Amino acid sequence: MLAKCFVAALVATSALTVSAQQQQQQQNPLRPVNPRSFATKTAYWDQRNADDYDVDVLRAKAQAQVERQNLTLVQVQQINRHGTRFPTKSNTQEIIDLLTKLQTNYSSAIPAWLRNYSLPYNLTIEGNLAPAGAQELFKLGGRTRDTVGTDLPTEYVADKFIFQHTYKLRTKDSATSFAKSFFTNPQDVKYIEYPKTGDRLLRYFDECPRYNSEVAENETALAELTAYKASKKMDANIAILKSKLNLDSSADITAVDVESAFSACAFDIAIYNTYTNWCTLVTKSFVDSLDYAEDMESFYEQGAGYKINYEIAAVLLKDVFKYITDFIAGTTPVVGNFRFAHAETTLPLMTLLGYGDRTPLLATYTADQVDQRGFRTSRLSPLAANLDFRLYQSKTNSSAYFVQVLVNEKTAALPGCDGKVFCELAQVEQAWGYYLNTYDFDADCKV
Repeated sequence: MLAKCFVAALVATSALTVSAQQQQQQQNPLRPVNPRSFATKTAYWDQRNADDYDVDVLRAKAQAQVERQNLTLVQVQQINRHGTRFPTKSNTQEIIDLLTKLQTNYSSAIPAWLRNYSLPYNLTIEGNLAPAGAQELFKLGGRTRDTVGTDLPTEYVADKFIFQHTYKLRTKDSATSFAKSFFTNPQDVKYIEYPKTGDRLLRYFDECPRYNSEVAENETALAELTAYKASKKMDANIAILKSKLNLDSSADITAVDVESAFSACAFDIAIYNTYTNWCTLVTKSFVDSLDYAEDMESFYEQGAGYKINYEIAAVLLKDVFKYITDFIAGTTPVVGNFRFAHAETTLPLMTLLGYGDRTPLLATYTADQVDQRGFRTSRLSPLAANLDFRLYQSKTNSSAYFVQVLVNEKTAALPGCDGKVFCELAQVEQAWGYYLNTYDFDADCKV
């Protein structure tokens, strides 16, 4: 009875706090563009209390706070996307091409700041982790340490911790940034780097021939996106960009240029926290439209658009679960397993577990439908996105174990566990049973 009263009181107090915060935000002047509307190029942002307007969410969090008192944290496993990076090679080149076109052909018309402007990045650092990204992972490591406290050793010990990353430098740098704030002796951490080919764990998407032939390398798989880019909505974005550039309607501005301007603004915000250059060339409707276009691409390439997109993530889920069961059986001493990879790693796994809306995204969506959609990579898969699997042991029954999954550090009910935040291991195994025991990666990926 006391626990129920505590939960009710906590929900009421939290709801009042959120209401006050929302009123305060409404009084603040709006930014020129919403920094949380740049799809997978959105900088990491604190979502831990983002859904606290929802009474069901508050109730689940409050109940979890009560239940947590009877549990001891015994193991943590994370799958983290790298932090904010510089644009990749193709993206950088497209931005360079747009800038060159504008300065060569339209120098007398374009805004004054753009006439002699030079990009603050180039192809020599394409795809590398930016200082802002290193900070994102450093802070994530610190917050993770704050939540685990001394339940996990504060000092790195090789047999208790695993740090692994892909062959991409940005994932290695993300791992080292995280370790610096998570351990008292980060200089001693040993890192496992997976090779460019044969990485079935963190880059499973590269190792699945059918996925690549039917989705990743198949233009027809993105038919909705193709239709959207050819629609009047994209024509409107081209017109907006021409207007912002002081160009007439006959100017040679393409859909690719529109996407490049969107990306340049996104990286201005994520890397430099500035809105005074590229972001002056866009509007809210422009950003909302391009945010939706990039979400469409992610939905059909890594999300629920095609079953194979997310089912291939089962190889990673199996690895996570094996470390859980091996720890309980006493066959591994590992209490922390931290994996650093990509959006193509985290988003399919999130989808497999039941996170993210599965309603198809269509080229014919109205502005209201776009605004009200449930699938948003700016929430699911921003830069430095993370999945955190936590194993707990009951304080009153040492044979009872519970699993919690945090998505971008948010406390939420685990799908398939009847609204529970802490789900009994047997129920977790039942919920994930098909992918743990039946699903065959090799058979599914065979062309």
